[in-house]
Amino acid sequence: MRRFSFILVWMAIARGAEGQDLNFSRVQDLTIWYNQSLKTDKMNSLKLDFRNVEYGGQIAYNSVSAMFDMPLLSKEAKDKNNSGYFSLSAAASSDKSNQGILTTTLGMLGLSYAVPISTNETYIAAGFQVGYYQSRLNVTGVEGAFGDEFNGYGPIENGISNDRLANGWDYGHFNVNAGASIFNNSKNNKWYLGASLIQLNKPYTDELKTDSLRLKMGIGIQGGYRYITSTDDEVGIYMIMNWQGGAYRHYFNLTYLKYLADVQGGAAVGVGLGYRYDDALVPDVELRYQKFIFALSYDINISSIAAAGIKRNGLELSMRIDF
Repeated sequence: MRRFSFILVWMAIARGAEGQDLNFSRVQDLTIWYNQSLKTDKMNSLKLDFRNVEYGGQIAYNSVSAMFDMPLLSKEAKDKNNSGYFSLSAAASSDKSNQGILTTTLGMLGLSYAVPISTNETYIAAGFQVGYYQSRLNVTGVEGAFGDEFNGYGPIENGISNDRLANGWDYGHFNVNAGASIFNNSKNNKWYLGASLIQLNKPYTDELKTDSLRLKMGIGIQGGYRYITSTDDEVGIYMIMNWQGGAYRHYFNLTYLKYLADVQGGAAVGVGLGYRYDDALVPDVELRYQKFIFALSYDINISSIAAAGIKRNGLELSMRIDF
């Protein structure tokens, strides 16, 4: 059974890692992960996410993410319309699979600049990111993971080592990403459209710098539109589309938010439905109070893995604080 769960975990992680990408569904808050130039407001923000994915009733992997982004502006400048600004972002994320078999971490620093191009809060922006990615495999104690001449303590004496899964092997590489966008922050209509190049440096994923194991450059497109009514209700639609080599990951999200005028300090409740292409439907609920946002979403698997009789689901918690 342990070997079976390991195989499932490996399939899930390998599929998710192929594009070297994040899987969080709250794309309207996490666009900066994909395009640094999409810091479309002048507020300091802290964003936290946790995602748990299960295959066949067993935990496959947990993902956590934290991001802080801030405009480099004085308090007075933040209230000024149609003014350019620099923004700085710092973030980290980690994935850990069942039994700690595979652990990945990603750290990122980014800088962007937005400049107004009209008097109605329309901007163009450009941004750059530098990140460091590390992955480590540990199959110690997993039944059937080692070859005939290799065990959990190392090579068998006088035998040829045959560690098929490279136990203990880890590698890391730097990523360089860049993006550009255009966005609008008018009172009732807020929208953005961006494009990004991911891993411009095409990093090697092995110590020998083998060309066949060098990552290909990725391409991303991001878009979103949010309409705010006269009563502060909101309707929004968001999308992100990523391609990298033979891998792709597309996500679309529709949201509705109802403002609660009777709550002192300002509050709202919302619902949404996301669609991860060829993978899952993702319904979610959202609560807002003043500058605090809390969201809960759940993956409903619609991918071809269901045909194999394997049930998969995912639960995600998101929090955002603006200040």
